[in-house]
Amino acid sequence: MQTTASLWELLCRDFESERTSARSDQYGEIAHKFVQAAKRVLRSSSPQLCDAIEIAGDVCQAAGDFSSAALRFEEALSKSLRLGVTSSAGRLAAKVAILRDSLGEISEARMRYEQALAIYERARDHSQHVMLLNQLAAVCKRAGDFAEMEKNYRRAMEVAASLHDQNHPEVAAAANSLGVACSETRDFSRAESFHMQALAIREKCFGPMHPDVAESMANLAFVYHASGDHQKALAFYSGALQIYKCFRKADDPEMRAVITNRDALLNESVTRTP
Repeated sequence: MQTTASLWELLCRDFESERTSARSDQYGEIAHKFVQAAKRVLRSSSPQLCDAIEIAGDVCQAAGDFSSAALRFEEALSKSLRLGVTSSAGRLAAKVAILRDSLGEISEARMRYEQALAIYERARDHSQHVMLLNQLAAVCKRAGDFAEMEKNYRRAMEVAASLHDQNHPEVAAAANSLGVACSETRDFSRAESFHMQALAIREKCFGPMHPDVAESMANLAFVYHASGDHQKALAFYSGALQIYKCFRKADDPEMRAVITNRDALLNESVTRTP
């Protein structure tokens, strides 16, 4: 009589053999067959059945069938929660959230990000918190819930600081995102503060010549440009371009955006000249 381990090994070997010889448009059918075979030979209480369903979801995702992948991940998530397999449940909730987010299903994505965070929190595992909080904040922003957006970006900063320190790139990334959001709502005073915080951290971590430093300088230039401080804006646009030219090609979108904004500022200055 074959053991569960040997049955699982045989299932995976047959599945991998079939997958590697198939076209990507056949992946969905192969994934379905794999799950059906796993359900026939594995007990419903087996954690490996959850693994099989998750693998099928990964295959669907790789084939670009995001809706089917999300459904597979949700099925595996439900089983993982019933079995109390916390590590798998957190990972699966995050996968569902990211897929629903990519499909534009904001409410569902938000709920799943929150679920993933809660699962990891119960497990006292904060290794995924910064990523999940940033993603959740971005979803809240798209939903127009700026209070929750700021709350989650701030939590991301706090967790990153607790896991690393106050001068870590992940703290800077969340501060940068908050600055961008404040600029979009024309709260330029707070935008400046967050971008200055991000810039200081990035310069400390990477030195003065780094693309992330250029990003912060470009964001500050935009803040000063929009708020009417054209002298500061021009200085930061120039500084950002000086750095980008060392790392980016001339047609790089980020560099082109800075050039466009700088040129617009110069044209405004010419127009104002008597």
